[in-house]
Amino acid sequence: MSNDTKKPYAQRIRDALSFRKLQQASILLLLVGLCAFASYRSPTFFTWTNLVDNLLTNAAALGVIAIGMTFVMIAGGFDLSVASTTVVCSVVLVLTMDALSPYGAAVAIPAALLLTALVGIVLGAANGVLIAYVGVNPFVVTLSTMLVFRGLALILTGGGQAKQVADIPLRNQFNWVYDAQLPLFGQSCQVSMPIVIFLVTFCLGIYLLRFTRFGHYIFAIGGNEEAAWLAGVNTHRIKAATYVLCGFTCAVAAAIFVAMTATAQAESHVGKELVVIASVIVGGTPLGGGSGGLTSTLIGLLLLRVIDNLLTQFSVGAEYRKVVTGMIIVIVVTIDVLAKKRSRK
Repeated sequence: MSNDTKKPYAQRIRDALSFRKLQQASILLLLVGLCAFASYRSPTFFTWTNLVDNLLTNAAALGVIAIGMTFVMIAGGFDLSVASTTVVCSVVLVLTMDALSPYGAAVAIPAALLLTALVGIVLGAANGVLIAYVGVNPFVVTLSTMLVFRGLALILTGGGQAKQVADIPLRNQFNWVYDAQLPLFGQSCQVSMPIVIFLVTFCLGIYLLRFTRFGHYIFAIGGNEEAAWLAGVNTHRIKAATYVLCGFTCAVAAAIFVAMTATAQAESHVGKELVVIASVIVGGTPLGGGSGGLTSTLIGLLLLRVIDNLLTQFSVGAEYRKVVTGMIIVIVVTIDVLAKKRSRK
């Protein structure tokens, strides 16, 4: 009998967690190494314009969605419909502002944002009810709703015609969501509003996940759902709540995307769900749930964005960037599976 087999269950859990920390540390070291290499090969990489105005600002909306996805995946879930949910929320936001524009920006914009948030919550709740209460597999549910929500966006836009924010008289009043700048170190170093929105969402997510009973229940469900149920946790409600939260983050991201692109097109954001899921997985949150965190997700997102930014600066085609992202996901998931097999021995 091997030494690993003789170890008590608690010791094997501690070994697995130690490996998880080592994995997350290696991702962080890889990120630092890539940044050092990028700064050596490209003098413009460490400029404020590239890092903040370009890389971080463009990653903010995906980062907001990744926060919601982290809650879902720690609880052992999965959501392929986040990009489609974001598209529906974007379309609803634009159409509502368009319809209420005669009442002025003071009425139209807050009402449109509230309705968009409600739509995101409802779409997330639809996933949550089917998965948590009905018991349908998360992959099957979210794959189906990915198509349903995308079709709903097509219906709302009249068969796929792009609905432009420029078509309504509120574009200048709404663009502050993307264009507003907060001075950090004087006028030369300013932080964009998408980064501010991401940081606020990130801090609220950290509080929910680490300092509330709700967050503790999420980890418990991901670790052992049956044990959590026997301990008195309403696992159905908590799992459904993670999808509701994910839907809300999609609505927040939709506001950023609409302000950034000045459009809400039904065919946009295709494949963004894979980038979000990849960020969470690369950051160290396993597919089976039970561990992970928002800091890890942030590191994973930054790693993928830095790689994409670096390849872009080296004029590498988009098709090759997708290959690199896919290979990173395969490597990380393979390491995670091997670590789980070793912990069971």
